[in-house]
Amino acid sequence: MRFCPRCATKLESKPIEQREYLFCPACDYVHWNNPIPAAGCLVENGGHVLLIRRKASPHAGAWSLPVGFVQFGETAEQAAVREVAEETGLCVEATALNGTYNDIIDGERSHLVLIFRGHILSGELRASDDAQEVAWFSENDLPPLAFASAKSAVDVWRAERNGPPTAYYYCPRCRSRLGRRKIGEREHPACPTCDWIHWINPIPVAETIVTNNEGQVLLIKRKLPPRVGDWALPGGHLDWGESSETAAIREVREETGLEVRLTRLLCTMGLPSLLNPEQCLLKSIFVGEIAGGKLQAGDDALEARFFAWENLPENLATESTREALRRWRAGE
Repeated sequence: MRFCPRCATKLESKPIEQREYLFCPACDYVHWNNPIPAAGCLVENGGHVLLIRRKASPHAGAWSLPVGFVQFGETAEQAAVREVAEETGLCVEATALNGTYNDIIDGERSHLVLIFRGHILSGELRASDDAQEVAWFSENDLPPLAFASAKSAVDVWRAERNGPPTAYYYCPRCRSRLGRRKIGEREHPACPTCDWIHWINPIPVAETIVTNNEGQVLLIKRKLPPRVGDWALPGGHLDWGESSETAAIREVREETGLEVRLTRLLCTMGLPSLLNPEQCLLKSIFVGEIAGGKLQAGDDALEARFFAWENLPENLATESTREALRRWRAGE
């Protein structure tokens, strides 16, 4: 903006409340340069988030959440729902506020972006309005995002879905900030004050593949991070003094209500922890058969259900779950 919209006088810069604003020396008009409100939704389906490839500038051709400007008389929720429908063809409900964010577009324009969690009600996925393309992306395979607001909203979603990171930053003995020390071929968190070392040993976990008389596989829908809402084999961490076999039987009982008899050890797997980028898990995966009990979700399971092989859910919690089922199916 260069000229006063009231009297066409050339605008000048003036400090007001510790910031520089454009004002008119003729009629005292002040251009406050307030952020423009925008709204959109983060829509999730089985651990995948819905993105649109932008057709218009800024950032034409880049991927973003479906977001647009709030129109006159609209609430932010109404604008978010409308934008999703216009850009993706889906009718959604704005269920909760993910967060409010600020995007600085250039030196003269910024947007206040309200992003909601969106629940799909109906519709058919298709790109329209100012979207070149619309697609689902796994949280581990997201493309570069156009705006800082989308990046922040996705980070919040990931934190809600997977829980906060549990990496060590401070010494549990003396509270000093941990440094790094190379021991052998690896670096470990180490305290420069008292020489305490956090040995990054694998955390033992036990899981079980349980089938019924029809050959269907027992899965639980996760209630707690990481991967809330995804399907997994019944299992969990070993308790103090437990063997892997005892933990596997206990976890099936706690999560599904069933008593099982273990028939064999299928395999062990070493894999990174989803909660701690520096930690890893050692999974012992057993095969078991039902010995009693009644199927009911419990402990940290939202749901417990048997699935036929051809109808396994797409949103399996981890690749290790998929690989274990593949090995079991192949008779390895």
